[in-house]
Amino acid sequence: MDIRSLARRGNHCTCPDFATNQLGTCKHIEAVRHRIAKRPDFDRIKDLPSPTAYVWLDWEGDEAPTIRLHRGAETATDLSPILQAHFDATGRFRQRVPDDFLRFVERVAGRADLEIGEDALAHARRLAEDAARAVRAAEIGERIRAGGGRLPDVRAKLYPYQVEGVAFLAGRGRALLADDMGLGKTLQAIAAAYWLHRHDGVERNLIVCPASLKRQWAREIEKFTGAQAQVIEGPTATRGVQYRKGPGFYVLNYELVLRDLELINAELCPDLLILDEAQRIKNWRTKVASAVKRIGSRYAFVLTGTPLENRLEDLYSLMQVIDPRVLGPLWRYMVDFHITDERGKVLGYRNLSELCRDRSLVRDQLPERIVQRVDVPMSDKQRAIHDDAVQAARQLAQIMRRRPLTPGEQNRMRTALQRARMACDAAALVDKEDTDAPKLDELCRMSGLKAVVFSQWERMTEQVEQRVRRLGQRRPGEATGGLLVVLDRVDDGDEAVVDDLSEGVPTALIDRRTLASLGRLGAASPIAAAEPVYEPAEIPGDDLAVAAEHPLSRKAREGLEAARLLIQQSCPGPALDLLLGALLAAAARRAGRDEPPTPQQAGIWLYGEALPEGRLGPDDAALLMRALALAQGAAAIPEPLLTALADAAAAFIEAQADPSRRV
Repeated sequence: MDIRSLARRGNHCTCPDFATNQLGTCKHIEAVRHRIAKRPDFDRIKDLPSPTAYVWLDWEGDEAPTIRLHRGAETATDLSPILQAHFDATGRFRQRVPDDFLRFVERVAGRADLEIGEDALAHARRLAEDAARAVRAAEIGERIRAGGGRLPDVRAKLYPYQVEGVAFLAGRGRALLADDMGLGKTLQAIAAAYWLHRHDGVERNLIVCPASLKRQWAREIEKFTGAQAQVIEGPTATRGVQYRKGPGFYVLNYELVLRDLELINAELCPDLLILDEAQRIKNWRTKVASAVKRIGSRYAFVLTGTPLENRLEDLYSLMQVIDPRVLGPLWRYMVDFHITDERGKVLGYRNLSELCRDRSLVRDQLPERIVQRVDVPMSDKQRAIHDDAVQAARQLAQIMRRRPLTPGEQNRMRTALQRARMACDAAALVDKEDTDAPKLDELCRMSGLKAVVFSQWERMTEQVEQRVRRLGQRRPGEATGGLLVVLDRVDDGDEAVVDDLSEGVPTALIDRRTLASLGRLGAASPIAAAEPVYEPAEIPGDDLAVAAEHPLSRKAREGLEAARLLIQQSCPGPALDLLLGALLAAAARRAGRDEPPTPQQAGIWLYGEALPEGRLGPDDAALLMRALALAQGAAAIPEPLLTALADAAAAFIEAQADPSRRV
């Protein structure tokens, strides 16, 4: 600690609080000043200047912080012109910081008659580091743009704003990316990780996210890089083995950090830490949050699409993982971004555009549509209803293998499958007393968005209306604004509502009967399909991508998605049936057929027509025959083999949608 003055804030302390509070003092300095104030000669010494000249960091005034000079009682003859060249009459450093100041420090280094304060020197070094990072980010951005928005290891072309985001993350090394939902934060983080891997030797990447997003992260990593991410799960012994798999991506949920902190720091030793959707932790004062902050890593990214929806204090705590200096001290953060009453109660927020990159800022760079799959785990009640229904359908399927089902059994089969589908949406669709709807809750978390939700269940609309009323909103006929809007249809008399959807209303949920009016709702985003696995209702008009998609391509894609879900649920038989159906649909699309062949007809069609006529290649035929052969022993297929088949099927199906990818 350096006590330079008893009359002004020119002192220095090495504690963390002094380094970040921007007040020029701390509890240690104030304690020493309080003790000195009790001395009998305090009135005599309190205004005495320091006999030695020193350079310090001044936090007072409108231009704070400012590097200043305190001149001593006497100045050496050779030092006086140096000080006069760099400081004005008030003691303010008159040249550029940090460049000229650091050169000045080198020039006067080793002098006993001039002290360079650690606070001033640390401030200049921080500015130099920030400038170097900015230059590095600019260079990274230029190199990516020179490559046409592509990185060698990443299978995607970045949009201009994504190039900026990747450059920002990789250039800063420790940074927060607060993009709106749907702007591709995951891709930007993966691309930045690969840049750091190629240029800075980053090998081990640890992604911490909500449990519901673990599989989604693994899927995105595979999609954009071809790499297999290690999802951390299972008992302690199993997790210990998983952490030792070597370089690559590791994905775990926040709750596991508390249990595995020692393993993470001792065995994994991540080079890069990525925290995704961390604002979903209800309280950053919990043990989980404390454990997250203790993960050691050279680089760290925080990704969040909704950092502003609840408590900005949690965002502040989160940023301490990255760099405590980014948001400044808590008192300034509260002043800059909070609106409070005279008692300090938070009434609202301001200047939020400084904390989040809104999609309106990059709208002209976005494609017409962005398709994103969001995994929402089922509640315990949903799982119970779903499993009971699937078990009932499985028993009837066993009967169907021996003989045709009776009309009554067919009705029971349809009812069981219907219950399973409804349970996937919400338990409330089956159990009227239940109010849980995880998919709608997930949509409500995506604050600040407009949305049109497709669902074939009218009960889902009722669930939304319950949430609207819970939030105190009124129906659209009574108000022209609110968080959620529920309509049965958009009629000519609803122009005010249409205007709201285009401008002011953050979110709208509309049932399937409004599909004919979607051309008037072009500003709505996102469009969410609540049951994406199953065949949707007919969609009029060609404004939607799904309407323009070939039926066989859609069938193949949806079959593949359903198969992947069943693989995760350890249902190899149904998963393989869906994979085979998806492959046959894609093959029929490639061969120009209107309908796919049945599994029984597939071999004859393949070798009697498709191959001889050149409509399918040998590799295509080999993939189809492999799936047909595996279908004979579906119940005994190990999950890795089934996953590999799903990956091959995904590449085959994607090639049908994009002819340029065909080999």
